[in-house]
Amino acid sequence: MTIRLCCSIALWLGLLLLHGNVVADHRVQAAGPQPGEQEPQSFADTVHYFRDTDGQLGFADVLARRDIAWKPARSAALNLGILSDVLWVKLDLPAVDAAAPRLFEVANHKITNLTLYIVRYPAGQPELETTFTVSDRMTVSERPYHNRNYVFPVELRPDTPTSIYLRVHNQFPMKLPLFLWSETQFRSQVEARALFQGTYFGIVIIMAIYNLSIYLFVRDKSYGTYTLFILCLAGYVLVDRGLAMEYLWPDYPGIDFQMTLVFTALGCAFAVPFTVNFLSLRQHAPRLAHGFNYLFGLWLLIALVAIIHPAIWLLFVVVLVLIPGGTSLFVVGVLMWKRGVPAAPYYTIAWAVLVAAATIYDSYLLGLLPVSIFSEYSLQAGSIIEVTLLSIGLAYRIKTLDAEKREARLITEAKSEFLATMSHEIRTPMNGILGMAELMRDTQLSQRQQAYLDTILNSGQTLLTVLNDILDFSKIEAGKLELESVPYNVRTLMDETAAIFAVKAKEKKLHYNLYIAPDVPARMSGDSVRVRQVLSNLISNAFKFTRDGSVTVRVSLIAEHLRLLVEVIDTGIGIPEAKAGTIFEKFTQADSSTNRQYGGTGLGLAISRRFIELMGGNIGVRSKPGQGSTFWFTLPLQPEDVTILALPAAVPDNQPKRPLLLISPTPELVEHLQNYLPGWGLEVQTQASLQAASIGAGTGRRPDFIMIDQHCSDFSLGRVKALLSQLGGVTGSQLILLLEIGTPRAEFESLQPTPWIEEFPLSIDRLKNHFRPQQPVPERPRQPSVETQDFSRMRVLVVDDNDVNAMVVSGFLRKLGIQPEVVKSGRDAIDLICDQACRFDLILMDCEMPEIDGYEATTRIREWEKLHDARRQSICALSAHALQTYRDKCLRAGMDDFLSKPILFDQLKCKLGQYLGR
Repeated sequence: MTIRLCCSIALWLGLLLLHGNVVADHRVQAAGPQPGEQEPQSFADTVHYFRDTDGQLGFADVLARRDIAWKPARSAALNLGILSDVLWVKLDLPAVDAAAPRLFEVANHKITNLTLYIVRYPAGQPELETTFTVSDRMTVSERPYHNRNYVFPVELRPDTPTSIYLRVHNQFPMKLPLFLWSETQFRSQVEARALFQGTYFGIVIIMAIYNLSIYLFVRDKSYGTYTLFILCLAGYVLVDRGLAMEYLWPDYPGIDFQMTLVFTALGCAFAVPFTVNFLSLRQHAPRLAHGFNYLFGLWLLIALVAIIHPAIWLLFVVVLVLIPGGTSLFVVGVLMWKRGVPAAPYYTIAWAVLVAAATIYDSYLLGLLPVSIFSEYSLQAGSIIEVTLLSIGLAYRIKTLDAEKREARLITEAKSEFLATMSHEIRTPMNGILGMAELMRDTQLSQRQQAYLDTILNSGQTLLTVLNDILDFSKIEAGKLELESVPYNVRTLMDETAAIFAVKAKEKKLHYNLYIAPDVPARMSGDSVRVRQVLSNLISNAFKFTRDGSVTVRVSLIAEHLRLLVEVIDTGIGIPEAKAGTIFEKFTQADSSTNRQYGGTGLGLAISRRFIELMGGNIGVRSKPGQGSTFWFTLPLQPEDVTILALPAAVPDNQPKRPLLLISPTPELVEHLQNYLPGWGLEVQTQASLQAASIGAGTGRRPDFIMIDQHCSDFSLGRVKALLSQLGGVTGSQLILLLEIGTPRAEFESLQPTPWIEEFPLSIDRLKNHFRPQQPVPERPRQPSVETQDFSRMRVLVVDDNDVNAMVVSGFLRKLGIQPEVVKSGRDAIDLICDQACRFDLILMDCEMPEIDGYEATTRIREWEKLHDARRQSICALSAHALQTYRDKCLRAGMDDFLSKPILFDQLKCKLGQYLGR
């Protein structure tokens, strides 16, 4: 309300001052005689003019010829629009009683050439007394009277009539308001005009500073572009009123025309993005917003041309673009008003006011309206109203957006709370389904029952993945997702993530490999869990939508931009170009039918995009239908990450090179290995098939290593044995086989010496270890692994009111040889621990229980331990809530650890291992 009140006061103040200026104008023109001076007589009835179409008449011709048809003007303010002819104007001033010095003003600074002749009639015959010649190229200091308008000194004499002749040639509108002032009257008029202009520009500057300040605080582009629009509008008025010529560039009056074009084009240009942002067109009308980008570019081009080459024809271009361009902005305001955009009424009314004011002013310049105070100042008055209305509209828009943001935040919080509640309710029965199915695996089952059980477990895991995706997305939407920034091994992460899908490649019979460029840093900082999640999602999608061919993961370094580039390339169904931009939206797939055929919720890519954006990277896709897809993402690197050696050499450089024969038909694999093998002290020779290698056998040095790719068309055990025999026998070279996962090894392992076998996707780190010189490794005391740990002596308390959940956890514990104690409430747990002083190696505490829940029970146990100076017992929370806020709540209550439901056997086993022997 305060902003609106201030803007309204400014509006009415501007209008009041405009009215005061109008009154002052008329008061000066009709003023009575000042002390010591005589009131000048009116000359409006004596003004005549005619048009010299040829422009050949001189002043002597005009004075001598009697056939000139002088036309009465009927007003001392001529307005004839745009004329290409020379205009002659004559006015007669009668004799006065006493000599009176006067100032004759042509109140227009936009006149190309003007010559004024003063004629006296001492004996009834005309006699030329004085001539003044001025032009728009003449500086203010060079004019007869220092003023932006054309002002000439004229003395009225007693008993001698005076005539004034004007010869005017103008490329601008022929606007000739004529005034005859006394010195005092003229100074009063100048002060009145200065008062109005100062008030106008004061209001405009205040509005510009106000909007600029808001922009600097809130960074809303509407305020920034609106500030630029206001300044351009003020600049246009500054030039149009002649103030720029008088105060800004008095020595260069000829650039007024150029600056008029520049300010007009820039003002129209900035009005376009202001409209787009103010009316939120990218949200409500994206096609219109896109179209306005071209209009914005066109206005900027016109402004650039005006700066370089301000030709007169450019004025017509400006008018031709301005009419449809301005109309389109007004029309879009009306459309958005109809659509219910809150700020649209302010915009539409303000734009209508400015268009109406500009129309009146242009009609005045074209000679369609007479010279008057309303036509003269219509543009400035309209701009004051427009600036004020739009400022009010911007304030209202910000208020509306704040309300919408608050409402959206409340909706998001409610949605997140709902999802968290639903997650809890779903995870509780899921714990029973997956837990019981896991326990059932240890019973005697027929082959059909085992298949059914595997289906139950796989379906449960799929449902759990969908549930986790929904939770991740709700955390992102609520702004509660926190990313870690810790160093991690890039190559290990890529190797481990890629290896997870090796079985999937075997099932679908797809060629699957990982390529990591040599210059990829060994370590980088970031959230490795989220990077792994994004990569897993992209690889999973690649396998899902690929029936035959290959899936390839490629990791490289964009050194010039300090970014890691990860690409997942498949030969699957591909994506139409029109759909490629939408698949990263939530609940969206390229084809609605794919979720029936391939499954999925459409959340995975949306979550991946948000993760990558939060980490400062980019994500995208290149694809063509039927030709596969390449999903990619980039991650920013720190300069210190790039300086780390990507992969140390396996052998010292000073050792002699050992020959290696690489047999593979895959150019990409060959190139990839050639980037690494020489750095490991190997001299590489390549062949595309075993037959080609056999033909070349014996022609060179016997290789120390023979690396054979299973994808060779003639790959077989017999071919391999034959090649080894040709190259010096089975003991002559070390054989390295690159096999698809699941390929039977027994027949190859029968070879002597036993070949090294590496499976796709290849791990360069693992392959490198074969070539590293063998060094004795000092024996270290072995720590018992989780697999060999004995849990039978652990005392574990299970606190859970849900019988199924308690049964699942107890079943898992008994499977590990633990005989747990089980209670069904927090009160029973307190009685057992505090009253009976029972001690446990680990307490598994459910959080959600009636009466006394897990949080309160833990708090009371911690208080009892503190009061009785008892040793702290380890408490691990069991909760169906998976959000970080609930984990934090558990830790604040005094719990030591956290397990989210559904609880998996391996997960519980690992957790127990951490507390064994404490």
